[in-house]
Amino acid sequence: MATTTESRTASRSLPQPSDLLLVQRGSTPFRATADEVKAFMLSPATTAAIGAIKPGTNLSVDADGTLHAAISGALTYRGAIDPTTSEAPADAAVGDVYLASSGGPALASWSGIAGQEIAQGDLLLFDGTTWSANAALGPDGAGVIRIQVAAPLDVDESDPAQPLLSVGPASTAAAGVVQLADPSALGEGTPGRVVDAAQLQAALATAQPAGDYMPLDLSTLPALP
Repeated sequence: MATTTESRTASRSLPQPSDLLLVQRGSTPFRATADEVKAFMLSPATTAAIGAIKPGTNLSVDADGTLHAAISGALTYRGAIDPTTSEAPADAAVGDVYLASSGGPALASWSGIAGQEIAQGDLLLFDGTTWSANAALGPDGAGVIRIQVAAPLDVDESDPAQPLLSVGPASTAAAGVVQLADPSALGEGTPGRVVDAAQLQAALATAQPAGDYMPLDLSTLPALP
């Protein structure tokens, strides 16, 4: 009997497509083959209903049902790193991208760019074997690598991931930013404040109303030669 029971148990663990199964809808029983039940339970997924799917391009499934996606050309930003003082990440994966936080020659562990002069702000891309600088941008160089400025602008790249732009105050020697003068600044002659055309026009109108002329004493003028 033990052998028969074991044999039946083993056969039941391997259902066949033609096996009949008993299903019940409400109080009414029905018979359906395993294939019919499978087709009902694993109807294809749609945009409106949950259902079964099968792996497509760049998708794979492990024996335990774990789904994996291999996206060709995908890039993963890993943060800032100093290739001149830090070794290349040993656990780098294909598509990993780092931002060079400092400039100088890359260490020997950075295969592909070892000894190469790296500029602060360069993007370092790993293709699975070697590193390249700014290759993540493609042949056209699309994307912002570094912010370059000219006077009166200034840029602080101490944090290359978040460069800080600034403009210094204007002076008689250099261009820069200015602030309009308010009535108080005009009256007090506050340094660094300027007036625009409208303020100048208003000031002139107040000092010399339209139609009036400033009196001039000709006797004070020097004689003509």
